Amino acid sequence: MSRVRGVLLGAAGAAALQWVPSVVSLGQWLPLRQLPSGWCAWRGRPDGPVALTFDDGPDPATTPAVLDALDRLGLVATFFCTGAHARRHPDLVREARRRGHAVGVHGYRHEHHLWRGPRWIARDLDDALQAVRAAGVEPRFYRPPYGQASGPTLLAAHRRGLRTVLWSAWGREWAAPDAAAVAARVRQALAPGAVVLLHDSDAFSPRGSAGRTLEALDAIAEDLAERGLHAATLDEVLGPPVSAAKREVSVG
Repeated sequence: MSRVRGVLLGAAGAAALQWVPSVVSLGQWLPLRQLPSGWCAWRGRPDGPVALTFDDGPDPATTPAVLDALDRLGLVATFFCTGAHARRHPDLVREARRRGHAVGVHGYRHEHHLWRGPRWIARDLDDALQAVRAAGVEPRFYRPPYGQASGPTLLAAHRRGLRTVLWSAWGREWAAPDAAAVAARVRQALAPGAVVLLHDSDAFSPRGSAGRTLEALDAIAEDLAERGLHAATLDEVLGPPVSAAKREVSVG
């Protein structure tokens, strides 16, 4: 009986490691800023700039228009690139960087982590890093797909010297009826140090989501100006990432 109990407790502990930390994605509704040692962040300094971040690209159908709009509005951002897309469109990764934006990784296959084990998560992250590096860019930040930061997710990123970054404000473009609704939702949580989640691709969202993002950027820029805020890359919003000396090739 004691042996069975031990097995059950061990299984429960493993499940906790996988599932319980995933609730950190709820940090957007809590006054959390960062976990110790840079393991995960939702916000920057309470007196700092705002980070506009874009997930799921690069996408030749939508990303160039977003880049042009950011230039026109005088805004900089951070693009969390999906590895598979970065491999197909390395020119867009390079173009985002050339225009002064930061580039992070968003996984390679954009799949849920809660159903994946540590080895799969580590391989997926390595594939994403390889794809973005092949475009000539060295990523410093990581956002897991769907914001599912399980224990193995955080560990894999930390071992590779990447800071996991979620968000404190989002546009929910996939559920918004129009660009005004996207901007209004961002406005609700816009504050110093905010990390705003938007999307520059419809690859994993209903068609038209990225278009609503694009149309909402003018209103978001106006809101920033009215509140005396400015947009910056995550390097400035969060400060230096985990030491590159801690990077490892693989986990386990």
